[in-house]
Amino acid sequence: MASEAPGDESPVMVDNRGLLCAQGILRLMRALPPLPPGRLLRVLSTDPAAEHDYPAWCRNTGHVFLRHEREDGLIVSYIRKRAP
Repeated sequence: MASEAPGDESPVMVDNRGLLCAQGILRLMRALPPLPPGRLLRVLSTDPAAEHDYPAWCRNTGHVFLRHEREDGLIVSYIRKRAP
């Protein structure tokens, strides 16, 4: 995980490579509680379902889905933790 110093705007990395999307969402859910509201997460995935599942999960939970990018065959998703 990335540094979590106050005022640090670097994204917190959640590495879901090799996991099915449901497993990846569980890992993402475990990463969120210690983070402050508004914190940016960068989620690495290899499961193509991530492109549909992460935005849907954000809509259902109030977190903010920002975008997907492709990097070296990975799906990189950017999510911002919801306000309390």
